[in-house]
Amino acid sequence: MTTSYKKAKNLDEAWKIQTFPKGKPNAWIQWKGTEVCMDVYCICGEQFHIDADFAYSVKCLKCGRSYACNGHIELIELEEEPENVVTDIDQASEILIDEF
Repeated sequence: MTTSYKKAKNLDEAWKIQTFPKGKPNAWIQWKGTEVCMDVYCICGEQFHIDADFAYSVKCLKCGRSYACNGHIELIELEEEPENVVTDIDQASEILIDEF
């Protein structure tokens, strides 16, 4: 039976088949075992919330499916810059130094 979503045997296999959105704006979350707060939507229709450390994978208690947490997130370009925008402080410092 084929599925319309990705399925892997384990976390190592999931790493090998994750999507790397080349040519599209994206970011990579480097999981360092820090606390995460996330809403999870399972293929079975169940929705649940997790506040946890080391959330490299999650499990739906309704259907029992386990999922690897891909580190890639979609980036959507904004026409208006928000007040709380984050930047790479090292890169910003280099730009300012080059201007003087």
